[in-house]
Amino acid sequence: MKEVGPRFAIMMAGIRAGFVYDQIFGKLMFDPYKSTSPIVRRVPLLIPLHPVSANILLALGYVLLGLACLPTGIHEQIVPLWLPAGLALATLLRGGLKFLPGVCLGSFIVNLIIPSLHGPVALNHVQSAMLIGSGAATQSALAYLLLRRFGADPLLPTREKWMLPFVLFSGLLVCTLNAVFGTWVVQSFNHSGGSLGFLLDATSWWLGDSFGVILGTPLFLSIASVFRRQYRQRSWLLPIRLSGALLAVALINQYYLAHLSGLLQQSFTQDVQLVEARIQAIIQQNLRELSRLGQALSESSELTPATFHDLVMPAFANNPALRAYSWDPLIPSSQRQAFEQHTRRLLQWPEYRVYGESPDSQSMLIPVQFVEPLESNRPALGFNLYSLEDRRRWVVLAQARGEAVATEVLALTQAPDEPGLLIMQPVYRLVGDDLLQSQRKLHGFLVGVFTVSRLLDTAMTNPGSRNIELRVAEAGKSPFYDTLTAGRSNLHLQDQFKVLIAQQEWRVDAVAGPDYLAAHPVSQAQYLQVLLVSIGCLGALLVLSMHNRERLLEARVQQQTEDLAWQAQHDDLTRLQNRKGLQGALESYLQGSATPFAMLFIDLDRFKLINDSLGHQVGDGLLQTLAAELQHQLPADTRLFRMGGDEFILLVPGDQSRAFTEAQRVLRVASQSFAVAEHQLQVTASIGISLYPEHGDTADSLVKHADTAMYRAKGRGKNRYELYTAELTTDALQHFLIEQHLRQALQKKQLILHYQPQYRLDDKQLCGYEALVRWQHPVHGLLGPDKFIPLAEETQLIVPLGWQVIDMACQQLAIWLRQGKHVPIVAINISPPQLLQADFIQRLNQTVAMHGLERHRLELEVTESMIMQDPDFIIQQLQRLRLSGYHLALDDFGTGYSSLDRIKHLPLHRLKIDKSFIRDIGRNPKDEAVVITIIALGRSLGVEVLAEGVETAAQSEFLRQHGCASVQGYLFGRPLSVEQLMVKEEQVAG
Repeated sequence: MKEVGPRFAIMMAGIRAGFVYDQIFGKLMFDPYKSTSPIVRRVPLLIPLHPVSANILLALGYVLLGLACLPTGIHEQIVPLWLPAGLALATLLRGGLKFLPGVCLGSFIVNLIIPSLHGPVALNHVQSAMLIGSGAATQSALAYLLLRRFGADPLLPTREKWMLPFVLFSGLLVCTLNAVFGTWVVQSFNHSGGSLGFLLDATSWWLGDSFGVILGTPLFLSIASVFRRQYRQRSWLLPIRLSGALLAVALINQYYLAHLSGLLQQSFTQDVQLVEARIQAIIQQNLRELSRLGQALSESSELTPATFHDLVMPAFANNPALRAYSWDPLIPSSQRQAFEQHTRRLLQWPEYRVYGESPDSQSMLIPVQFVEPLESNRPALGFNLYSLEDRRRWVVLAQARGEAVATEVLALTQAPDEPGLLIMQPVYRLVGDDLLQSQRKLHGFLVGVFTVSRLLDTAMTNPGSRNIELRVAEAGKSPFYDTLTAGRSNLHLQDQFKVLIAQQEWRVDAVAGPDYLAAHPVSQAQYLQVLLVSIGCLGALLVLSMHNRERLLEARVQQQTEDLAWQAQHDDLTRLQNRKGLQGALESYLQGSATPFAMLFIDLDRFKLINDSLGHQVGDGLLQTLAAELQHQLPADTRLFRMGGDEFILLVPGDQSRAFTEAQRVLRVASQSFAVAEHQLQVTASIGISLYPEHGDTADSLVKHADTAMYRAKGRGKNRYELYTAELTTDALQHFLIEQHLRQALQKKQLILHYQPQYRLDDKQLCGYEALVRWQHPVHGLLGPDKFIPLAEETQLIVPLGWQVIDMACQQLAIWLRQGKHVPIVAINISPPQLLQADFIQRLNQTVAMHGLERHRLELEVTESMIMQDPDFIIQQLQRLRLSGYHLALDDFGTGYSSLDRIKHLPLHRLKIDKSFIRDIGRNPKDEAVVITIIALGRSLGVEVLAEGVETAAQSEFLRQHGCASVQGYLFGRPLSVEQLMVKEEQVAG
């Protein structure tokens, strides 16, 4: 009972030391979540320490807390209230995994100190300490990673439902792994005292770590946080509450251990008394047995080996302490030879002889004549008790007292390494015939040989005595029996008593062994500790829940505010700043600053094709990958923004040369191959550059001018950059006005058709007209297709324009037919977007039917480049058109890159040789060869061949000679309006 108070004081001192350490070390820790909220912002360090010093400091705090927690449990090394586990996890949560060495070192030291308190440190202690240290570090690291993964930091949770992940991952689940591993290590290597068995020991270990983590982690975090600015207003409220829960659990636990100590002291005293009684009972039993056997020997007239065997052997049953019984008769020295001969005959052992000489003053011998068991004690046969001084002294004492006398503990002749003792029972016989005149005469000694350890071990076999350890010694001598182990229980229990054995006195010290408290029926400490740990953990969680509820609400409001602010200025897809972010950046650049900078307007070329062909998810993935790569490779002083779609803006500080350098860098990055969703994608970029202050001093003007320059880069072939000039603004404005006028032209029917005739070469007869669109502009007059068709394709106006052309051509053809005019066929150019429409054929049929025309009177012209966009779909569309009755022609043949394999599958009626080949007939043999080849190809495929752009008679004659079927060009007729055609026909007729 006296030990309880000081131990509790030591524990509290250790806890205070841990608190002081945490106060210092808390300044080395960082918040794990990268939030800008003032609640969790990072605070500058007050005491900067080198990582090595910080780890050493952590190890010191771990050791102090560990030693302070030792008195809280039964087992030497398995403690149910283990605060160092909480200290370790708290350190990792604020400092990161770089503090794992300190955790491992602290656990190693404390688990090395524990066995050193009771004895020298052995190799197995070092091995177990290393394993336990690695287990503690692994447990802390795993708990740290899981808490970070699930946002369950007890003081800084990032989610509302943090409590269950914190309890499971920091305590219950993770601690189970280390508890099983640590218990196995302790029981396998250390064999420490206080064990309740593997299952209960592992449970106690698990309780200790869980308690230390669940209650200790927030406690140490809160103490460290007191020294941070964001917690000064709350001061010590949270750590005081958590400390109160800890102290309540510790006080109840220590009170129970103190109460248990009193009960155990009483029980221990009773158990020691039972041990004493058991030892005395065994000794008295052996003394009675010696007296009985001595009486039997005194009455035996003739003793033989067989008689002696039958007499003493029953005494060995249930008496493991008895080593041997021997009969040592008293023989005069003069009868030595006769005695030896007589004994040899009795034993039938020719080698028997008496060894060991009696002193000169003694004429008697006391040799061992018979011994049982014989085989194990044969070396003792013939030994003369008078030959050794100590035996001789006890023989004299036994003879003088006339009763059994025990020797001191000595080395036995039969077993020199095993301490034992001899009990000498003098055997007397009556001499004389008359009973009244007879007298007792010493006949010899019955000697019992006993092993001390076996005698005492027999006394300790009682279940209540197994965990009591003894140290037995004779007066003034070293102990000859000592079972005290290096371990000890946390509550000292000891007693002392004396044992009298045949004129000898032993002093016995009895001490409760390390397992006495754990194995005693009175002890139910673990069950109470389970309850205490549960209550303590629930109390800690309740305090944390109350503390975090308000903090989480504040953090949620703050986070939502920050998220909204971030989303307002950033693009969700690429995480780059958006238009609003650009506006803010430009305002900061332009406000009172004369520092020049450049704006690069970046637009990806043909990005829409990726979205249309591979899907928007692939397109989004490409944008994300490209944005990340640009951020990685662009210098730190540049700023990248996403304007939307495939448009980006890059702000580059510096002059024009710096802008060109970064533009080249962007082009190189953009042209790289990117792996996106199992596709290897490559794109190019067009970049427009505007400079501040040369090209504008406002954000809008800089963006507008950079955008204008970007369109100039696209117009000049893409994959390049252009610097803004004033002329670009004029061109852009003109481009915009033309687009607006074209839209109005479509609404106001300002488009007209001119018709160019087509003739057969063999008979010079008209074989058709090609409808060519013109724009009758109200201001600029008649505009050719080269002035507006590219713009229509760029702005997607080509589709409505194409339908308007088809309608006007059908309408005019119907008029001609009603007038009886001979028009074999009218050719109409079809744009790629129009042909790719899913309802193109259906709508075309409706238009033709509306004008009452036969479908074979319309020839639909497509180009090679159109076929390359989607070959399979285009071929299917053409096949459907031919089956519907339309005439099909491949325009500008020879200028594209379509394969002959595809051409052979096209359902064509006519091939039209591009005018670029016709132009050089008579001047370029290569062009002539191409023309001849195309004519031969058409003839082989069964397709009519028409040559475009025929302007001279020589060209016409060349084509006729080589079998070209029909021609079209200025030689035969220019494109004319309907009115002009009528005038020409009237002139021909007149």
